[in-house]
Amino acid sequence: MDSIKKKMLAMKLEKENALEKAINLENQLKEKARDFEKKDEEMNDWLSKVKSIQTEVDTVQESLQEAISKLEETDKRATNAEAEVAAMTRRIKLLEEDFEQSSGRLTETSTKLDDASKSAEESESARWRLNNQQSADELKITELERSIESATMATQESEWKYEETMKRIAIAQQSLAIAHQRAESIER
Repeated sequence: MDSIKKKMLAMKLEKENALEKAINLENQLKEKARDFEKKDEEMNDWLSKVKSIQTEVDTVQESLQEAISKLEETDKRATNAEAEVAAMTRRIKLLEEDFEQSSGRLTETSTKLDDASKSAEESESARWRLNNQQSADELKITELERSIESATMATQESEWKYEETMKRIAIAQQSLAIAHQRAESIER
């Protein structure tokens, strides 16, 4: 009789520990989800900034073409174009620094996601050992697994957005170089 009570107490403690682990994992996943939402918002901000820079590059190119057609205003417009090119160069450098920081954050988030995945696997093995555990605990573990899959997809989407943004920056830098060359040729 005492051994049954001891086993019952041991099972109860194991159940409480598993519940506590599940709650901790759930809280960690919620925190990760908030982090991913912030990262997604940051990426969207950067995408809009890149679009803005691309628009500014187009504006500079139009300004340079007008300067060529109007020789009387060549010096004045060339000076304005150089100022805009310098401003865009500073902006691109700032964007590159911000993207490097975002890349570091993405790596850190991926590491945290891996840690969360390992914790979820440990919870899953505990669930199998406690096969008499209540069905509510099983539902929580299933929800945690879905959250991990969702977080993984969000990470993949963030990586894709990061690559797209880097491509746009490269295009913007090429346009900037062309505009700079045109400005130099106008000065000559």
